Amino acid sequence: MVTTPGDGSCGIGTYARDLLDGIDAIESESVHISQEDRSVGHFLSLAVRAVRGTGDVVHVQHEYGLFRREGSKYHGIMGLVFFPVLFLLARLRSKHVVVTMHSVLKPTPDESPLSARLYLIVMHKLLAMGAGHLIFLSPDCASKFRADIDLDDAEYSVLSHGVNTDVPGVSNQSDAKRAFGFDPDDDVVAIPGFVRPPKGHDIFVELARALPDYEFVIAGGARPKGEDFEFAERIREEAPENVTVTGVLDDEAYWTALAAPDLAVLPYRVVTQSGTFNSCATRELPVLASDADYFRRIEAKWGAPATVDIEDTSTLVERVQSLLEDDAARERLAERMTQYKRANSFERVGADHCRIYHHVASGTVDALGEPASDAGRSDPLLGACSAGRGTPSDD
Repeated sequence: MVTTPGDGSCGIGTYARDLLDGIDAIESESVHISQEDRSVGHFLSLAVRAVRGTGDVVHVQHEYGLFRREGSKYHGIMGLVFFPVLFLLARLRSKHVVVTMHSVLKPTPDESPLSARLYLIVMHKLLAMGAGHLIFLSPDCASKFRADIDLDDAEYSVLSHGVNTDVPGVSNQSDAKRAFGFDPDDDVVAIPGFVRPPKGHDIFVELARALPDYEFVIAGGARPKGEDFEFAERIREEAPENVTVTGVLDDEAYWTALAAPDLAVLPYRVVTQSGTFNSCATRELPVLASDADYFRRIEAKWGAPATVDIEDTSTLVERVQSLLEDDAARERLAERMTQYKRANSFERVGADHCRIYHHVASGTVDALGEPASDAGRSDPLLGACSAGRGTPSDD
């Protein structure tokens, strides 16, 4: 597994760690992408280390920022160093490559120059030609990719991000509230996860300002190896007195923070998949999210999250207040989040991954489309893979 470290410094590394924890039918080794060394030498060494050893499959977690070169307008440009070498070495050593696309960029002419848009098409074509299988974590990502690159059904899958079902930290809400300085009777609204401009933390702060009788918590900070420190500091400075900003949390504190709120608000401007939403599902926490296509599609299928137009400030304030004052409505949302959690656990997602590894290695990958757990499709081959924290029937 080629990924960032699973030490909480990057959401992708945490995702990869949780995914591997959900599967015990495979033996795995993680090869870490440096978040500090962006040199050509590092990425060449990374390709060599990725194919070293006895593994059958090399699985790369792809996000453009992991392969960036400082100052370059070409997103993930160091992928043009890493992937050709990886694909060549993998072929020479009879190994197979799977790539998960955590996001897919397809900028408009207004957003990016022609050269950068052509570069992305070349990069995507390289990934499609060299990988034995591509995994997209949302239909949006798959649609954007396939708009430029033709893929057969057997060449890709759309899988759920996965939901943790076994986490550390305090789970009792009253105790969790006390851990963050709140009274058990306080109404608490949270936005969990790393602080980044697309997630709408500025909207969250304005929401708190409009609702001074409630407590708000920003359960996170700027990603340690990221580039959002100035934004995070501005959010901290602008936050009114009823907003608590925790800063980056370790695993135990993070899951405790997710047990404390009465409601989570995710006012994301841009989202193609969200590990934070799935973290809320882990704690069966009711969520009010933006009306981005990603959230609306989940709402249509599962009845949660509730969605709202985040550009309409007055409506957003009214929806938050009405949910905080309506225990039954929050309980209904929590029940739907529980159903989503059971259907999209890392154990079930891990079974889909296990199937992909097995069939890529054997050269007989069948079309998966969306996973059986999230799309309602059945597949007898899923039974060939067991899960690390219980089989799907245990949920």
